[in-house]
Amino acid sequence: MNEFMEFLKNLGQRFNGLSAAEKSVALGAGALALAALFTLSLWVQKTDHQLLYANLTPEDASAVVEQLKTQNVSYQLSNQGQNIRVPSNQVHELRLSLAGQGLPQGAEVGFELFDDIPLGMTEFVQKLNFQRALQGELARTIKSLEAVEQARVHLVIPKEDLFLRDKPRGKASVMLKIRAGKSLSESQIQGIVHLVSSSVEKVEARDVVLVDLKGNMLSGAQGISDTALMTGSNYKHQKRVEQELENSITHMLEGALGVGKVIARVTADLNFDKVERTEEIYDPDSQVVRSEQNLTELSTGAIPPGGVPGVQSHLPQAEDGPTGGSGAPPSRSNEKQTLNYEINKTVRHIREMTGEIQKLSVSVLIDGVLTGNPPKYQARTAKEMAQFLEIIKTSVGFDAKRGDKIQLENVQFDKSMETLREAEMRQDQFFDWGTTAAGFIIGVILLVWFLLKILLPLVRWVTTSVEVVPAGLPTPSPEELLLDEEEQRIAQLSQENLEIRKSVNDFIGTDPKYAAAILRRWLRDRS
Repeated sequence: MNEFMEFLKNLGQRFNGLSAAEKSVALGAGALALAALFTLSLWVQKTDHQLLYANLTPEDASAVVEQLKTQNVSYQLSNQGQNIRVPSNQVHELRLSLAGQGLPQGAEVGFELFDDIPLGMTEFVQKLNFQRALQGELARTIKSLEAVEQARVHLVIPKEDLFLRDKPRGKASVMLKIRAGKSLSESQIQGIVHLVSSSVEKVEARDVVLVDLKGNMLSGAQGISDTALMTGSNYKHQKRVEQELENSITHMLEGALGVGKVIARVTADLNFDKVERTEEIYDPDSQVVRSEQNLTELSTGAIPPGGVPGVQSHLPQAEDGPTGGSGAPPSRSNEKQTLNYEINKTVRHIREMTGEIQKLSVSVLIDGVLTGNPPKYQARTAKEMAQFLEIIKTSVGFDAKRGDKIQLENVQFDKSMETLREAEMRQDQFFDWGTTAAGFIIGVILLVWFLLKILLPLVRWVTTSVEVVPAGLPTPSPEELLLDEEEQRIAQLSQENLEIRKSVNDFIGTDPKYAAAILRRWLRDRS
């Protein structure tokens, strides 16, 4: 403590011994050094801000800012106040804290609308508030989907009437804003439809309409022809099939050639006709006896007279003479057999699936290779192209019978734009690095300059021993102090300068004031 007080005392004495101009220079240099140190400390301790919330409504942004002010958290606003950034080390903690307070709420009003019910609320206002709350809750639930950025729900709730036989149905309309780069699958769309229909009484799934901001119908077929709906669905299915085949080709070839070396395009001709047919096929070679009937007739005795009607049969007959033989009566037998055959028959009821691939047209471009130094373009060999062609055929399920076509070409890709983008990225990165490095170097230079030019000389100057004058003796003037320092410095000179020293001492002794003025002028010129 005593050393520090002595340091301050010596500093005051030294500062009082300076002229007005020297005092101004010293104060300016000290202020500049302190400003440089302060700027450097701010740059080193600069807080990195991270996005807390984006695309907030004015109401939510105002509420979040008020909470941040209450918690004494620094924040930054951007995008016309819709985005809020906070220190990166507090992002997750603040999100949890604000979520516990129900922020952000969004522009929709939910069932918190009934937290404070006035006493004189009419039935009409109560029903209207219920509809608003239900719409808001549904919009919040739909917005929780990853692909949905904003949602707005409109409900038509029919009025109950006891005297109506056919009860009217409710309706619902949902407008969605899809996030950039995202899309809703068919299952997600149906999920939203059933979510709305299951949450609202008297609303069926067929009465829910989903549209996006561009007016495209995502769901809901009432009032739209079946042909239009089928056309849109068929087009989506065709594009999905083509995209899958293109991805299959690209992934297969890029694994061997490298990313960006393959461009594939597929055109698929699909059959969306609905065909139902019934076929009956008979097999004559596979006859099977279905039933068999045998009939046998046996008769004995004289055969009654008869014959062919005519003259002969009416003529008188001669008497029968004696007959030879045993005289046994004659007999007769008759056999009949009936066989019924069943022919094998096959009945088929065939319903062909729609969307069957009828024809594929595939076009693939493959880049060559760069060899040598400097790099020189070299085309692919015929053997390589043949191998790539077989890979493509296998990947898409090539069928020559249905007329599939594949065009494979080896061309040199134009990468001028890619090279330009890479150069711009390197330039931006170099600029960022240069700015950071320049700030750091300038700060270090200022710090070293302050240490060498300001702080170190000041410490040496202050810590130089000052002769203590006994009480009662006059305090030496600044000129005399300068003379003492000059004597100490001259005492260190070599022997050959003693004569000069003696002459100087004699001159100072003769006229000390004039000598002090000369020394002061020298010091001023040196500064």
